[in-house]
Amino acid sequence: MNTFKYPSKATIEKLTSKLNIKNSDSSMQDWEYEVADMNHLGQYIDCYNQCELSDNEKFTLMRVILEAYNDFKYYSKQTDAYEIRIKKILLKDFSIHKETLIDWSCEGEDLEDCFAITAFIREILESN
Repeated sequence: MNTFKYPSKATIEKLTSKLNIKNSDSSMQDWEYEVADMNHLGQYIDCYNQCELSDNEKFTLMRVILEAYNDFKYYSKQTDAYEIRIKKILLKDFSIHKETLIDWSCEGEDLEDCFAITAFIREILESN
């Protein structure tokens, strides 16, 4: 298993192409957070499930998915059709995403001071 520290330039370029992301630059410091768009969340999840991706690409794409999902939970009034799909991916590929989940869990913080998806993330961490 690879050690993941940050999205590589090759990974960013591949995901930019697969997802047809506009205004993407592989030199962006926080690419995965800057390009995340809650309006494309379904597309990101579909790509994760259907595209042939390396572990590093899965790692990077999940960071995009979680950022977009956090925005969706915070801003959207729509019914949440994504939670079950994201949870299934995270449980299946837990070893790839554990580090990211720990970051989003805001360990030790009150939920009121955390992200919109923190309770969801903590639930996944507790189940593993």
